[in-house]
Amino acid sequence: MTAKSSAKKPAASSKQPAKSAAATPATPGSRNRRETVSDDDPFELERKQQTSKVIPLLRKPVKGKMNRYVCPMCDTPGFASSKVVGKEVKCSNPDCLAPVFLIPDTEAAERKTTEEKKPVSNQKSKIPLILAIVIPSVAIVGAYFYFTTSGPDGSELAKPFDNPIIKNQSKNSMLPRNDTPTVNPLANNAQQPQTTTKQEEKPVDPEAVQKESLNSMVELSRSRENRSKPFSRRLTAEAYAIYGDLAGSREQIGRIDTVDPVLPFYKIFPLIEIGWIQLKEKDSAGLKKTLDETVALSKQIPEYGGRDTLDLISRLAAFWVAAGNEEAAEDLISKHQAENSLAQLSAYLQIAHETNYYDFETLIDLHRRWNAPQSVATTLILVSHGYPEAALNWAALAPDAIDRTEAVTQWSLAVLEQAVNQDKKPGIELIQPAEMKLSATGNALMYARCAHELNVLKKPELAKAFLAKSKSFLDQVPVPTPMKLGSLKEIYTMKLPASEPLELTSQAYLQIALAEAELGEEAEANRFLKNAVQAIQATAPSLTAVQSKQNESSNFNFKDQIKNTLNLDSNDRINRAIRDYRKQLNSMKSAAENRTNLLVSLLSQAAKGELSASVWNLAQQSQQATDENLKDPLLDSSLPATILDANQKNSDLTAQIKKALNDNIPPLKKEDLLVQQTLSLIRNGKPEQAAHQINQDEDLKKAWKGQLSLKLLSVLINQSKFEQAIQFVTAIKDQVLREDMLNTIGAIAAIQNKVPEVSAILESNVYTPTERISGYLGLITGLQIAKASSAKPVPTQPAADKL
Repeated sequence: MTAKSSAKKPAASSKQPAKSAAATPATPGSRNRRETVSDDDPFELERKQQTSKVIPLLRKPVKGKMNRYVCPMCDTPGFASSKVVGKEVKCSNPDCLAPVFLIPDTEAAERKTTEEKKPVSNQKSKIPLILAIVIPSVAIVGAYFYFTTSGPDGSELAKPFDNPIIKNQSKNSMLPRNDTPTVNPLANNAQQPQTTTKQEEKPVDPEAVQKESLNSMVELSRSRENRSKPFSRRLTAEAYAIYGDLAGSREQIGRIDTVDPVLPFYKIFPLIEIGWIQLKEKDSAGLKKTLDETVALSKQIPEYGGRDTLDLISRLAAFWVAAGNEEAAEDLISKHQAENSLAQLSAYLQIAHETNYYDFETLIDLHRRWNAPQSVATTLILVSHGYPEAALNWAALAPDAIDRTEAVTQWSLAVLEQAVNQDKKPGIELIQPAEMKLSATGNALMYARCAHELNVLKKPELAKAFLAKSKSFLDQVPVPTPMKLGSLKEIYTMKLPASEPLELTSQAYLQIALAEAELGEEAEANRFLKNAVQAIQATAPSLTAVQSKQNESSNFNFKDQIKNTLNLDSNDRINRAIRDYRKQLNSMKSAAENRTNLLVSLLSQAAKGELSASVWNLAQQSQQATDENLKDPLLDSSLPATILDANQKNSDLTAQIKKALNDNIPPLKKEDLLVQQTLSLIRNGKPEQAAHQINQDEDLKKAWKGQLSLKLLSVLINQSKFEQAIQFVTAIKDQVLREDMLNTIGAIAAIQNKVPEVSAILESNVYTPTERISGYLGLITGLQIAKASSAKPVPTQPAADKL
């Protein structure tokens, strides 16, 4: 993950749906809780009832079920009666990634098309003119999918995209032009990509667009259809501050208290934006006033405020540190820090917002999360605002070794990326100050991660230098040895080691192994991967060894055995010793199960790199080991499926795994399966069905699904598939997540010169007022990014090539 590859807002705040929030008065002592994925779904019961009535297709036709229907996902034919038209059916292929789809009612579509084409006599309509001038095809595409997906069960997502108005519009309005380079957002030094169009286009006036956007936000914040009026006022106040109109921002801040429910801590968000401007302009008097206001209002931050609290604390802590109030920042993070998917999503979104890095495809890691995400976010926000030294000192304040290492590592990646963006060489000397903040193991991990990033940037020589530095820190660190269960007496008095240092050591070895593999050093990669496995095996005994000892404790002669071993002279003492011994084994069994889970996670990471064959060999060796202390049930886990999924093109390895397991392969983890399904749909041009798949999966955490959604959105945007991105956003059922996604699209559209297209979408009534306000905030933010980048000198070549 790159320096700015970190975070922004979490995906699980507790927001109420717009209409219910407006209709239901707040009860005393309560407030509308804002979540990334809505818990209150008015159609949830009906949705469940309808999805339970999915009709399975038959593999072969039978009497009365002769109609042939083909699955849009896997192209497998199935058979049913004509009565299934307009209803959801299930594919006959049991291995289909998205088995539920809708049988379209083509006759109804034709009737609708015919009706829409009927001319209106004796009446001149301005609609064609408006459509041609104002609303590009993307807006209409978004509108179509918004209304077709608002049904209770979301099944309309599978209907063919058939609308005569859309057909008559240009399908390329937001697709890449042949003479326009495709770029990742902000990957090119945060510069606006230079575009040359073959047809003259009316130039966009950024100032006019921003002023119109601000006016629209003010008007929309008054709408009764808002999901949350205080939230809309908050975003509007932030937009004014980002635009640079501090008086306008303070006017909007004053209006936050005039709407229900009363959420005074919302005023802190725009005050932070004002504070950063005052810091930059060295406005001491204004800064003191703003700082005092944020300190006073911070006392009203909800202790368990969910999304709102998590969204706020990293941004506020960073501002306080920069303003010299580090102690208050420490207390703030310590009080509200969380370690869960919601906190991780919040960190991703806040970092994106504050660092202007919206490439969630590279930013979000779906398989790992930080132990202290808000602390890491604070570090990266400080770096992005020009306080690298304060950021490093902040990162080093984390009390736990793992938390400190991850924060300092992200600091080092941020500093290297900043050097790239400034057209400088990111040498080792840039991150050497961090060495004093970490242990030898922590430094090894940090330098290995940096080596990986440099290798991604196609600078192998620099990567090798960083990797050599990483390995040097482990020269004096002994490789851990797997834990072995000894005699009865040894087990009786045994104490397990602290797991955290060994887990950190294992991660350091793994990162080195991955970097070695990327550089083509297979032997070294395998050596360090084995070391990583041994570090985990040193945390606890193997599950096989513990179960063997438990079996022995139930033998007929065990009572005599423990009596003689421990020199016990009474039945009471013997019985007590047996109970203590079995309790000890139960404790060790829990630790052994954790060891297995850690190994599966570690080796899954390696398999998703370039070490799949090595992972398979290690898993086989462990399963077949004659020494019970080295025997871990890895082949009974999701690991083989993960290896297969990560190496679908390696037919030899696939055949080897299937043969070894007799095709009886345990399934992927639910998270990995959903990633596989949705990514396949996205790549096959079916974004609305990918969104439907995410909506339907109720087993996974909503915040994690929010991260997946943002990552898939970036996949589409990075391929310049803006039209499909709009379809995807509109099909997501969670309103708050749509707000965040529209904010992202607005920012990237401004950076990539797509302002007219996105403005048309936001000017239409496709989305709710709150969603449109979020989009406008993103648009203003993106225009400010473009303005700042245009003022900087353009380097002679892309920064990535200057490493």
